[in-house]
Parts: sequence; structure tokens; C-alpha cells
Amino acid sequence: MDKKNRNTKPYVFVGILFLILMLPSILLILIGEDSVSGSFIKKCVFLLISFSIISIPLVFLKPKYYSYFVLLLFPLVIFESYHIYIFKTPSSEEVIATIFQTNYNETKELLISNSLLILVAIFVFMGILFISRKIKSDFKLSKKQKWSLLFIFLFTFITLEIRNFKLAFQLNDKKTEIIGAANYALEVQLKKNFPVGIFLKSLEVKKGFKAQKAYVKAITNFSFNAIKKDSLQEQEIYVLVLGETARKNNFHIYNYNRETSPNLDSIRNLLAFNNVHTNANLTSLSIPFILTRATPKNASLKFKEPAIINAFKEVGFKTYWLSNQPYGTGSPFILYSSLADSYKNISTSLDAANFDEKLIPVLEEVLSDSHPKKLIILHTIGSHFRYNYRYPKKFHIFKPTLQKGLSIETTNSISNKKEIVNSYDNSILYTDFVLSKIIKKLKEKNAVSYMYYISDHGENLFDTDANKILHGFETPSKYEIEIPLFIWTSSKYNKLYSEKRKNLSNNINRKIASVNTFQTILDMSHISYPNFENQKSFAHKKFDTLQKRTFYTVNKTVLKID
Repeated sequence: MDKKNRNTKPYVFVGILFLILMLPSILLILIGEDSVSGSFIKKCVFLLISFSIISIPLVFLKPKYYSYFVLLLFPLVIFESYHIYIFKTPSSEEVIATIFQTNYNETKELLISNSLLILVAIFVFMGILFISRKIKSDFKLSKKQKWSLLFIFLFTFITLEIRNFKLAFQLNDKKTEIIGAANYALEVQLKKNFPVGIFLKSLEVKKGFKAQKAYVKAITNFSFNAIKKDSLQEQEIYVLVLGETARKNNFHIYNYNRETSPNLDSIRNLLAFNNVHTNANLTSLSIPFILTRATPKNASLKFKEPAIINAFKEVGFKTYWLSNQPYGTGSPFILYSSLADSYKNISTSLDAANFDEKLIPVLEEVLSDSHPKKLIILHTIGSHFRYNYRYPKKFHIFKPTLQKGLSIETTNSISNKKEIVNSYDNSILYTDFVLSKIIKKLKEKNAVSYMYYISDHGENLFDTDANKILHGFETPSKYEIEIPLFIWTSSKYNKLYSEKRKNLSNNINRKIASVNTFQTILDMSHISYPNFENQKSFAHKKFDTLQKRTFYTVNKTVLKID
């Protein structure tokens, strides 16, 4: 009996070490709100991937050395588990970047406020040390056990990649797109699994810091030399709302057959522009064409000049960036948002439900700021895939809808088109509600104000015989290109800038593109700079109504879209 206990004890110790490394994954499955915990099957697959990742070192390391591996990773176990416990999702790049940037006092404050957790962590760490000492250096797994672990690892990831390529093949029609989509899917899956995800995100953070440094260097001495062409004593509040994956065709205000925009349909002083095209069909490519002077033919300008924020700052505006989207450290969103005087991001994960109306209380705080001149950029999550994660239960109007437990293969099957469209339409209905709340808050301030809403790109919903779903195709469909653009102006704005309001109204059916936003917003705000391009502002009487619109593809080629 004693001999049997001696033989099994090392395996018990290894099992405990293994469970410690599995803790973040187990916690995510039990309490997480991420899509990986959406159904029983998805939970099982996620745990299998985690098991494969965490067990593979035992194929090459003796258990004694594996215990050292666990000791090294233990602080990360605590960090990731704490994040999942608080936010119900895996940590993001932005959170990891924040840790690198945290100073001594912030660290000290965090530790003091979580003293009980620190004591538990120390206790567990001592337990790992004890186990590590008890495992003898000559103890090792049998060849059969190692081969079994290797087989599970290979089976898991080969099956996963086959699934990714199968799905990518269904969604894309070109070899480069298929490979890129499959590799991206694997990257997303790995980033959610501990500890690989932490390391992958940390590498992205490192690259991101480098990109930030290069951007700051590039724009350090740049100035728009902007001027405010008046000296209004009135309070000015200008809001730019960046929509996400909202296509024009599914808004009732654009004659869609469903009541998806009851609020926008009835709001006075709202203009819905009818012929607006995005200049790119990926968010990271399209947003720079909205916020900078970059164009598809001069795309590199997006990293050589600052965003529109700086032009407003040059004329005395206080600038704010509020987001409900997680950002990569080197993404254009981090670069541009860093220019704002105030930045707040309330997002958790793209694969978890976090609704845009949570931006409203943050907006209220900003509106209560005593500064008389404000530019506020709101970056919403809008109708980003997974559509059924983008609205609360009370907006579950069009039924049946997608269930959170569905796998991506099921979600993207044309047999589920009805559920897909219903879920998407509910997200549009919710966007209508959020925009109406923003306008309401602006009305309450009784200031010279406007809200300018534009979507980054559209979306495919099995609209044609090509059976395309989502967006980002090398050859974009009209449903990816055609986007909504709404402008609401306050009564005070209309009185003071009646000519601009008239010009906007006159151009409601004219050809407009994302790239017109930069000059139009400045023009609407009565801000100019040397050699200002009046012909690019549809708030100006000299707007080029015959402009030739172009499109920047995912492969960085330029297409004519008129």
C-alpha cells in the first residue's frame, strides 16, 4: 500500500500543477461571458485546446522541470484569473499594455486594494514550491503517456485547422483570402487560451509600442495651422459617432421594409444621406479615411499626419475619445485616440456582450465638463459580428434569432439566413435607439451642436447568389460599400450656420465617401487651415458633386467604385 502511494503521489502532484495552469480556462468556462462558453460543445472544445497547450510541455520536460515552468507562470495565472473573475472575459492587448505602463504608485495601490487575493496567491505559490521540492528529478512520464499527450495535441490542432480552412473556404473565394482567414481564426483561438494568449498579446503590445513611438515621431512637428473662422461665445459641442458594420440597406429610414429606425425616422433636424460609400471594407482600413486626410490613393498619410482631433485642439477645443471597442496596441485607434485630451474605453471583448448604451453615462460626464468647446468621438460596437451579442433582451424584436451557443459554422450557414438577418436587424434597431439617446443628450445642453454618424463599412448577409456573409472581401459587394450617414444639427446650430445646413440638405442625394468626413466636420465647425479643400466638404457650396470615388482593398490596391 505504501509503495502504491509512493508511485501515485508524483502523478497527483503533476495533476495539481496541471490544474493550476488550467485555472484561467476553467474559470472562463464556468463564469465567462465570452463566446467560447456559449454552449456545452464549445466549452468542451475550448477545454480540449487548453488541455493540449498546457500538457504539451510534459512531452519534452520532466515533471520536476515542469514544476519550475508552473512557478514562472504562476503570476500570470493570478493575473488572468483575476481579469476573468472581474470582467468575465480573457485579458486584452490594451489591458496588458496598461500593465507595462503602470507606475510604482499605481501598482502599490492595486496590491493594497487586493490584499486578500495577494495572501491567497502567496499561499498557493508556497504550495507549488512544496510540490516542486517533493517531485524527484528522476521521475518522468512513460513513453506511452508522452505519445498519448502528443497525439491529443496534434489531433486537436490539426482538426482545428481543418475546421478553420473549411470555414474560410466557405466565406472566401480566393486562395490568399482563405489562408489569411484560416490563420486569423487560429490566432483568435490561441489568444483566448492561457498561457499562449498572454505571450501572443504581449508580442503584439511590444510591436504596438514601437508603432506608437514611430507615429509620435512622425507627427511631432506637424501642425494643421487651423483657425476658427469666428469667435462664438456660445457653447459648441460636436459629436462624431463611428458606427460599426452598419449597412445602409437595413435601416427603415432608407426604405427598408422593417421598422428598424423608429427614432431616426421621427427626429427633427436629422439628415440621412442617400449615396454614401465607404473607402474600405475593414475597420482598421476604413477609419483612417474618416479621421485623417488619407485617401485610397495616398493611404500612407494616415501615419504621417495626426487625426482630425489635433485640428480641433489647435483652435482651443477640448477633445474626448470614448470607445466600446477593444483596441490593439499598434492599431490606428490607439494612435488616434492617444491624441485626445481625455480617453475612456469601456469595452471588454468583441466576443462578449457589452452594449453601446453604456457609453451614454460616460457621454453625460463629458457633457457636464465646464469647457465651452468640445469635440467628442464615440466609437461604438454597433453591428459587429456576432450580431446577437450587440443588443439587450428588450431589443429581441425580430425572431427567431441566433443563439449564443451556436458555433461560427452554424452561424454562417445559409440555412440560418433568417436567424442571421433577424439578429442583424435587431442590432440596427438598437443602434437607432443609441443614436436617439445621444441626440437627446445633446438637445438637453441647448448648445451649438451636431451629431455626425458614419459607419466604417457595410456587411454581406447572403444577399446574392454568391452567398457571401460578413465583410472584408477583396472584391467588395455593394452591401459592404454602401453605408449610412446621419447628421443631426441643433436649433442654435441651424440659426448660426444656416448656409452650412442648407448645403448639407442640398447634397443629401449627392455622391459622398468616407474621405469627405475630415473636411466636412471641420467645415461644419467653421474651422479651416491653409489650402483647405472646400470641394471635399459637402457642407460647402463648392462641394464636388461629381467626385470619382475610390476603394482601398484588403490587398492594398485601389478600385474605382463609380
